[in-house]
Amino acid sequence: MLEVEVNPSTTMRILLEEVIRRFPALEKLIWNQQGELSEQAHVFLNGENIRHLAGLDTIPKPEDHVDIFPPLVGG
Repeated sequence: MLEVEVNPSTTMRILLEEVIRRFPALEKLIWNQQGELSEQAHVFLNGENIRHLAGLDTIPKPEDHVDIFPPLVGG
């Protein structure tokens, strides 16, 4: 588990950028070439896909739980 401090202006984009700052290998898995959330990456806020909320502009609260599922490769 990773804890990231949020404030009232923290968006999911800012939160994901902080996660990537700590784990740079995730960058190519989370962002597409246009700098947007990859179609294969799934980010959930309290169990709800952020694509069904306000996307990367969704503002998490300090007590919220975020799950990040980068694309999986295998067969």
